[in-house]
Amino acid sequence: MQSASDPELLFVSKEPDVGYLQETYRRTKSDLGEWIDRRQRDYDTRNCLWSGKSDDFKKHTNLSETGEVFPFDGASDQEVRLVDETINCMVSMSLNAVRRAHIVATPVESDDMERANVISSFIRWLVNSRMEEFYDQVELGLNHLYEKGMMVHYVYWESQDLKQQQSIKLEEIAQAMPQIAQVIQDGSMDNELSSALKEQFNVSKTKARAMLREMRKDGETTVPVTRRVINQPRIKALAPDEDVFWPSYTIDPQEAPYCFHVINMTPEQLRAKINTEGWDEEFVDSAIELSQRGESDTPINNLRLQEEVLRDDDDTIRIVYCYQRLLDEDGIPGIYCTILHDRVPEMYAKHQLLDYSHGKYPFVVSTYEKTSKRLYHSRSVSELGEGPQNILKIEEDASIDRQSLATMPPLEHPLGRAPTKWGPGVRIPYRTPGEYRFADTPRYDGGSMEVRRYVKEQLDRYIGRNAPGVDRVEAQMKQQRNIDKVFQHLKYVIDQVYTLYQQYGPDTEYFRVTGMQDAQKFSKGRPGERFDFYMQFDAATQDPEQMLERVKTVAELGGMLDKNGTLDTEKLLQLTVGQILPGASEKILLPKETATQKAMEEERQTIAELVAGVPPNVRENDAHEMKLQVFQQWLQQPDIQQKAQQDPAMQERIQTYMQQRQMQIQQKQNAQIGRLGAAPTQFGQTGG
Repeated sequence: MQSASDPELLFVSKEPDVGYLQETYRRTKSDLGEWIDRRQRDYDTRNCLWSGKSDDFKKHTNLSETGEVFPFDGASDQEVRLVDETINCMVSMSLNAVRRAHIVATPVESDDMERANVISSFIRWLVNSRMEEFYDQVELGLNHLYEKGMMVHYVYWESQDLKQQQSIKLEEIAQAMPQIAQVIQDGSMDNELSSALKEQFNVSKTKARAMLREMRKDGETTVPVTRRVINQPRIKALAPDEDVFWPSYTIDPQEAPYCFHVINMTPEQLRAKINTEGWDEEFVDSAIELSQRGESDTPINNLRLQEEVLRDDDDTIRIVYCYQRLLDEDGIPGIYCTILHDRVPEMYAKHQLLDYSHGKYPFVVSTYEKTSKRLYHSRSVSELGEGPQNILKIEEDASIDRQSLATMPPLEHPLGRAPTKWGPGVRIPYRTPGEYRFADTPRYDGGSMEVRRYVKEQLDRYIGRNAPGVDRVEAQMKQQRNIDKVFQHLKYVIDQVYTLYQQYGPDTEYFRVTGMQDAQKFSKGRPGERFDFYMQFDAATQDPEQMLERVKTVAELGGMLDKNGTLDTEKLLQLTVGQILPGASEKILLPKETATQKAMEEERQTIAELVAGVPPNVRENDAHEMKLQVFQQWLQQPDIQQKAQQDPAMQERIQTYMQQRQMQIQQKQNAQIGRLGAAPTQFGQTGG
């Protein structure tokens, strides 16, 4: 095994030792062989894959490696997706928390306080609007975390240029620059104009002259123009057992001496890299030729890698990005990237210093559990659930086999005299009664259901799922632990995203701040400006009953302890509805001003009906105080008082209406007195 103290893994050189890096890559994967095998087993457990599995979910001797099956040929061999169900539930819970979380930026320095809110809004806009892949890649990473025990996200800046045909019309030139259009038409300055077009659009002198001729003849011409169509940060979830590898002894991935990132590319993608990223053309040709040949001239002594080469039956080419933390001649560390192929000898595509200003490997890594300081010592949900799933499968298969034997038991018959047919209504001749009979069937086992229930409950308790038999507080703590781990991971992802934006993003970015009508100008800030990012979410908000209990408790405490009116009940109601019915608070809750206006309009309508002779009825849940105040203001008008005195029926309707309103207000006060034990003291009154 290579040592981290080897010169090739310590000091940078102008030309990398490709052979040494290839051998290091192979050795790294070989050292991780047992861990990779365990991850393959996790995949098989989650997807219910095993040797001899048949399409009809029965055991067959011809599919068995030994030629034997237990308990009999045709026995049940059902799928039991306990692990898959558990992982899907955990992924859904975590992804729901991520989508509903509130991203917050906190300043590292005190003078950045004013920009913190702007940065928070910008990051939310960047994640939700620009980075379309963000939540998809987070979901894929969460599946890796729970299935494989590790989540890795690759954070990078993507710039992509695309050539497009741009039309140049003589008419438009004439409107903007009439003199230039005139010389194009008369051809008096073709040499000067063709030189200008050559410099402007980076075309040949011949192409520039052809453009002038086309404009004179057709009135317009076209020219290929390179435009930057993608220029933004990206994240990509990597499978830890296929796409990225660290040394087996790694503790902190950011402190590892090297790591390998494997990408499968098509021949077309490789050739495009020659022009877009300056890859070595000879290396690209050799890699494509090797893939087309289908075999390697380089001997591989490792059996695992030989099997891997044989499995590469698609048209992609495996390219290895080797990231190394190396020292230069001045002893200053840096991260260098060498792009190579694991079977193309002595050649590489590119070797350069990674210029990301954050100075880290472009990977964020988290493990499902932390029972050891070593990175590769984490277990997975698949590993933890494999045993319980196997128990449930045994119970399920046994139950089906028992039912099959009870439905059609084995038939006992005299030796050499098997019946030609057997079934309902079939007549079987016999000499001695009892010659043909069913064998004894297995007894019904009522404990099987209890075993299944117990096994599932044990896994739910171990993982922390809300399920029957699981303590809610214990489950909530474990769920919050998983969510906090995911948020801690995304904190570092967002930090790298923001740092890359500061380095490569446009000088200004326009975004819309929530609740604002006009876009605000956003400045990237100085390069050294730092913010800490975190995400807020409470696992209890996913339990509507618990949220309702919390709100009731807060409301009761507010009624007893909120002496200064600091509790905003409207915001409390909005928060409650938003948690119980996500996205519904904006639809069913009116703003305070709108609600007031609505109450006043309803009261005016009630007054109009009362004057017209319709006796009004008061609703139980209503803005009684506000509506009674509006009604009394209307009643105090001289003309209304005079009209009421002249109309006894109207006066009776008014009295009935006011009694109903006052009764509702009194009942509300009685409820408050019941909580306080006495009537609330009004402002200006003494306690006695």
